[in-house]
Amino acid sequence: MKRVTRGRNVSAASLQTLEDRRMLAVFGNVWPNQRDLTISFPSDGVQIGSQQNDVNALLDTIAQRDQWQELALRAYQTWAVYADINVGLRNDYNNAFGAPGLLVGDPRFGEFRIGAFPQEGLVANSVPFQAVAGTYSGDLVLNSNEQFTFHDWADNQGPDPTTLAEGDRDLFSLLLHETGNTLGLDDNLLDWSVMFRQYTVPKGVLSAEDIEAITALYGQRSDPYEQLDNGSLYVASLIPTPVGLDPQTEVIRSRGSLSAGNDVDYYKIVPITGADSVTLRVRASGVSLLQSRLEVINAYGQVIDQTDAVSVFENDNELTITGIANQGELYLRVSAVDSSDVYAVGDYWVEVDYRGESERAGDLHPGAYDSGPDTLFAHFDLTDDEFGLDDHLTGAMEPVPSETLETKRYEIQSSVSSAADVDYIKITAPETIEGRLVVHVAGVGAVRPDVRLNVVDAQGQSVGASARLHADGTFTVEVAQPQASQDYFVKVSVDPNSTVDAGNYVAIAEFESPQAQMNDLAGGELTGESDKFIRWTAGKTRLYRFDLNAASADADQAVRLTVYDAHTREIKMVAVAHAGITRTTLAWLQQGEYILRFTAISTGTAPVTQVSFALAADGISDDQDEDWVDPADDPNYDPYYYHSGEYDEGYYESGSEYYYYEYYPYYPYYGP
Repeated sequence: MKRVTRGRNVSAASLQTLEDRRMLAVFGNVWPNQRDLTISFPSDGVQIGSQQNDVNALLDTIAQRDQWQELALRAYQTWAVYADINVGLRNDYNNAFGAPGLLVGDPRFGEFRIGAFPQEGLVANSVPFQAVAGTYSGDLVLNSNEQFTFHDWADNQGPDPTTLAEGDRDLFSLLLHETGNTLGLDDNLLDWSVMFRQYTVPKGVLSAEDIEAITALYGQRSDPYEQLDNGSLYVASLIPTPVGLDPQTEVIRSRGSLSAGNDVDYYKIVPITGADSVTLRVRASGVSLLQSRLEVINAYGQVIDQTDAVSVFENDNELTITGIANQGELYLRVSAVDSSDVYAVGDYWVEVDYRGESERAGDLHPGAYDSGPDTLFAHFDLTDDEFGLDDHLTGAMEPVPSETLETKRYEIQSSVSSAADVDYIKITAPETIEGRLVVHVAGVGAVRPDVRLNVVDAQGQSVGASARLHADGTFTVEVAQPQASQDYFVKVSVDPNSTVDAGNYVAIAEFESPQAQMNDLAGGELTGESDKFIRWTAGKTRLYRFDLNAASADADQAVRLTVYDAHTREIKMVAVAHAGITRTTLAWLQQGEYILRFTAISTGTAPVTQVSFALAADGISDDQDEDWVDPADDPNYDPYYYHSGEYDEGYYESGSEYYYYEYYPYYPYYGP
């Protein structure tokens, strides 16, 4: 097949429908560290694939920003009332959605991020937890073409239906459904359920089936820190003073939890000798969305002082009690500000602080949730202040990987303590490997070093095939053909041109593997004389995963995939797979038609001979449709039955959702 110039006629298209329409989006995965999850709100303009976040521009028109953001928090907390999870609020560093990072506990953004961009054919998209999605896991993105309405659902009462215009979408109802998806709940076919697969009418109260589903994943809400009942003054939990405590520099901390609206926790402290004042705190910020009341009580049961959390956005409490030298025992009572509200439950830290005001003034705290990058690391409060321990291959750090069917992944948080500091991290390839090794490193903090990396073998020889610096400062190295069971070493150092020579970083190393159950889109043979073009229609706006495989007798042969918008000719994605390797790429693509162009290339000096390729793809996000569709009208619908409160859910997927056109023998040439 020879390339032709733009404007040549093409032959008639032959329609081919994919046999397998299963979605790769995996539900039922429980988030790790389920009691330490967080949510953050990236600013407008943050990249979401090729789009930009515009959630503030979208929702600021219907309510004050803190009002609609509170609805997002309330949505997560509505699930947390019943399930053994915490979702705290934190600031967002405004890295791109899906930026390389830690799946859980990344210091730059929450596990759950709220955004929006224009999308076709749906109301919103969300990504459940799955290793293959990276930090896209937990993202909830609204369709900014939609018209949303604000209602606060006070007392669990929905909006007056007569006030809703045609096409209006109740924001809280939508957020409640999508947050369920991000927590791992699948859609269902129960039209009274919050998790019903289509948006129908406002639904802001969980059904019995919704509650059963979330507790089946995470268990019922509990208090793992309360070994014995501490619900009264007489059984208060003692917060002991550690042996050797330096009261001028150290703070005593103890974790607790309110597991129900009527739950009350009592704590007892015995002031240290010589202290005349103590500062007592309940810290819930970044831990949970609990709005607590802190009361300080003397040994006679009299309340000395009390304070309430200001709001869900400022949910820490602090009291300084003076004249304690003659007080004897003091008691703390922690309860909810409003026992009937969803914010009446959640984990917290109790802090007992004998330091003076001047010492407390120097504390570093993460910035407010809407502050962007904070100054926590401005004074180089290093995660790991070692120097010299892991500066050589023989002393390399050996983190424990997480392994799934899709990936073997290493995640590291560490520090460089000077311009001369070097960190080596040992990683080991899986016993069988078909994908590439990808390693990312990024500095963390408002003041951070420019960090670079290299991948070397056990002899210290570089094996990184390609390296690139991203706009956000992330540095990436790829090893195209890693060897099975081979030890590799990631070398992290400070860029010689960096103006900051110490600080923290995160590093991620991942051995990718192809997915067996994905939809096969295309395949064939390529030579240096011709490209192959496929016309493909994405039936929904989704986050898609593409697995591109190349095979050739020559290891230097490779295949390049370029995805164009079929109408604007704009390039949406480029990926290159080397012979014998499967290249995985994630991309947000709008509903519509695309041209997939496959080109044979050589990474060596020899010319291209022949290389075969195969492309598989599938969606890894879940959407909520705009309109109700009766499954009985779809020829692929597998009926379910419902009786006596039980049902079997059949598989339902629209037959027109995925398909592609293949053109023979020509397609207009789009350039090199």
